Amino acid sequence: MHPEAAQNYNSKAEALVKRLRPVPDHFKRKGGPPNPNIHTVHTFTSEDIVGYGWTDFTGNVVARAFSEGELTVGLFDDDYMELVRLAEAMQKSITPRWVVGLKRISDLIFDWVKGVHRGASISTMTDYVLVECEKLIKEFELWIPISHLYIQGPFDFGKITFTAITKAMIDEWEASSLSKAATPEEMESVRKGIERRRPEIQGLATATIKVEAESERAYEIAFQEVDRTVSILRLLSPANAHPAKISYSAPIGRQHEDSYAYLVIEDGKIVGYNSGLIDRSRTYWNLKNEDLITWAPELEVLSMLLLKEKLTDFQQTLLDALVLYSRSSLAKQVSDKLVYILIALESVFLKDSSELIQDAISLRMAYMQDVSVEKRRAIISNVKAVYKLRSSFIHHGQSVGVDETKILKDFMMNALLSLAALIPLAASEITKEEFFTNLENRRLAG
Repeated sequence: MHPEAAQNYNSKAEALVKRLRPVPDHFKRKGGPPNPNIHTVHTFTSEDIVGYGWTDFTGNVVARAFSEGELTVGLFDDDYMELVRLAEAMQKSITPRWVVGLKRISDLIFDWVKGVHRGASISTMTDYVLVECEKLIKEFELWIPISHLYIQGPFDFGKITFTAITKAMIDEWEASSLSKAATPEEMESVRKGIERRRPEIQGLATATIKVEAESERAYEIAFQEVDRTVSILRLLSPANAHPAKISYSAPIGRQHEDSYAYLVIEDGKIVGYNSGLIDRSRTYWNLKNEDLITWAPELEVLSMLLLKEKLTDFQQTLLDALVLYSRSSLAKQVSDKLVYILIALESVFLKDSSELIQDAISLRMAYMQDVSVEKRRAIISNVKAVYKLRSSFIHHGQSVGVDETKILKDFMMNALLSLAALIPLAASEITKEEFFTNLENRRLAG
């Protein structure tokens, strides 16, 4: 950290020590009487409490405190926000950047404030935080299972290696965990735990990545990269071909699978409970080796873009557009699918805000495909029809009929092929200005 920045941060940290105060009255509000119908899993006592924190209704921390004899003192409201601002500034100043999470820095600053208040012999705040961070940073190998995705063999894509979670891996995990169990009860608990996890992840594809950072920040970095990479990979998903098809291939826990549950009552008593998944179609995505071979040229370019640290404005726009486009495959409502697809198309095919959107988008989509004049006219007509449908779905709640389904299927295929045709262009250092110039020249040439 730059010495001048460190000196500035140390001064602000010393000011925080002076702002410690007892818990204000508005933080002492107590809840109402306990609800006897809520199932209790565990009861916490004073021995379990190691510190105090308060959050607002959004879940953001707004105060931190600790016990000091009979008192509880801490930083509240604006005083705590000063700590957060200090942590945010420090996170940007630490080299290498972004290897320590904001929460970790906030926790360490607060630990320093608490230590100084208690009279501990301690170094400056920045020295303390940097030394503690240094202890925490190491290389982590993280595997993030991808829901509903199955692959035939491992492959690399960008910074991610995709591989399957095999039965042998789960068996080894179970055997290792059982060897550490000291009692029959612990062994039974291990078996039940593994058997609960096994059907959730065994056989699934998992995204693996190595990250050097502190543990919490390592997961944040890994998840961001996996989410972006899986989004791009969903370009190959069958869900892109039909308006009624939904993809659930996302980092596990983020797949948003809708389900139902209801009780059956007779004479005021529970006699049955039913639950299940709403979508009963083929929700799994089997990504075959032949699919990877078919899309190999595009995947090679996209993998290169995901690995690059610096992209041209065209390359960055294309990646952002594909991430937006991929959200359509996760959407459950047709209106939502159209919003994501059209925004993705507009972001990459619209030159500026002065252009007529439907004309510009439809023309450029048509000329991205090497097809006949008649087919290009059909693409232009299809895109304009879809813009009309979008208004009907969003503003009037219109349902999708047979005719509309045909229009949407054609549009989704046109969108996929037009976006895919952009990918080879991104293999070069082309800029957005050069892209629009080349496309206009192609249009004028017929």
